[in-house]
Amino acid sequence: MPSKNEPIRILVVDDEEIMLKLACDALRSQGHDVTGTSRPAEALDKLKHHKFDFILTDIKMPEMDGMELIQSAHRIDPSMGAIFMTGYASLDTAKRAIQEGAYDYILKPFDLQEIRSAVTRAIKKKTESLADGRKKGLSQLFDLNRILHAAGDSKSLLKLSLEFALMQSRMKTGLILYWGTDKERLQVLRVMDLRESAFLETIVDVQETLTSEWSQLKDILQIQAAEEYPLFSQLENLLGDSRVMDGFPGWETESIIIPLRKAGSTSGMIVLRGLPIEPGLSEEDIKLLAIVGIQSAISMENLDLLLETQKSYKELQNLQEQVIGLEKMAIQGRISSEIGHELNNFLTVIMGNFELLRMKINQGQVVSLDQQLDGIWANLEKIRVFADGLLDFASLKAEKAECDINDLIRKTIVFIKPQGIFRNISFDFRLDPEIPLLMVDAGQIQQVLYNLLKNAADAMGKRKGEGGTISLVTTHLKENQAVEIRVRDTGRGMSEEQLQKIFDRGFTTKQSGHGMGLSISKRLIQAHGGEIEVESQPDQGTCFRIRLPI
Repeated sequence: MPSKNEPIRILVVDDEEIMLKLACDALRSQGHDVTGTSRPAEALDKLKHHKFDFILTDIKMPEMDGMELIQSAHRIDPSMGAIFMTGYASLDTAKRAIQEGAYDYILKPFDLQEIRSAVTRAIKKKTESLADGRKKGLSQLFDLNRILHAAGDSKSLLKLSLEFALMQSRMKTGLILYWGTDKERLQVLRVMDLRESAFLETIVDVQETLTSEWSQLKDILQIQAAEEYPLFSQLENLLGDSRVMDGFPGWETESIIIPLRKAGSTSGMIVLRGLPIEPGLSEEDIKLLAIVGIQSAISMENLDLLLETQKSYKELQNLQEQVIGLEKMAIQGRISSEIGHELNNFLTVIMGNFELLRMKINQGQVVSLDQQLDGIWANLEKIRVFADGLLDFASLKAEKAECDINDLIRKTIVFIKPQGIFRNISFDFRLDPEIPLLMVDAGQIQQVLYNLLKNAADAMGKRKGEGGTISLVTTHLKENQAVEIRVRDTGRGMSEEQLQKIFDRGFTTKQSGHGMGLSISKRLIQAHGGEIEVESQPDQGTCFRIRLPI
């Protein structure tokens, strides 16, 4: 529909010259731009070269039926409104008129006011319909925005943009070109048949000077013929050997060029082709297509940034893996050095005692060999304990499964009770029956419990009188979505200084300890996403708290 200041363009078709003149005069007196013809074939020719808002036609005509005329007219311009005139009214013709989307149905003979009123009603209906169409367009634009943001690759995104532009312009076919930041690589997508979603795609190398020239396009262009804009000959030269150009409409047809433009930069364009449109797109159509271009440019830029970010992230991952590999080598070297240092200490003592042993045997002092033999045995035992610690460190990989913590605690106690170190130890259980099942490595949690129970028994065994009580408490911490396990003893406790070092690797208060048990226990709990804490005071026992997430 034209703007308020422009007249409504109406094509009147009637094989009766008198009726044709009456209808044309009546509508011209109302201020409309009216063209009349008595021949349907001439009417179709006019429709191919000019834009009309309405066609007012008689139904019964010798050359072509009015219904057939409207069907042919709608194939040329689906948006054109139809009004029928007839002197042979029937229910069948009324039904057919409705099926063809008639805005009104006038019976002959008619007075001039009747035909004016019919056209006025038709204009009102079409205006309301267009308003609804614009609302629908905004809704479609919202959907387009949502869909574009969900598109995961450039082809899908460009295809959606081209489809939407064709629907809004009512054009038949088109191309979408995108060069983005890489101005020497042109991505081209062409729609063959919008109804069947038939698309062709190609990627071609292009000179940067050409895309830089195209980047100067700022506003939507409506081109009547190819020679008006050099883009068309440039595209023919560039894509002439590509299937993308197969069956493309001739350059004499109407073209619309929409820049994909954002923040003063044009990164592509949509070229739409089809039948001539005169006087052209409405202001609302232009604005909507401009928004399509802007939104498409933004979405493509976002996609380019996403792909670049993914590429950078992949490179960062590779670099990180290299750093981790070097770190592992460094750690392995450091660990090997530490292991070698410790073993050398033990072996030095052993070799020294063997040297003294040989010297005494050579001197015949066979009676006094016990000291050297005890020294050798003691250091061999230290090597065994040290090796046990290394094996513990090597078994930190978790295999998690559902586990009843209360049941695990009971089984652990049954397992350790017969051991001599727990001979004078009593156990106090306060296990929450509402504890949920946890996803843990039962063997690793049992190892932690064993370390804590063994340390507790050792601490109580060194007190005067020996023996004591170990309390095991479980609690469901609903607010924290966690389970807490408390292991409390009545042993000798620890000083503040010892508490600060208790989880350090190699720290121990035992003469025969390797200082790895609690360090390993902490790592195992952390590997489960949990935490372990300790509270202790000299001569007042020690309490370990373990929290495991549900």
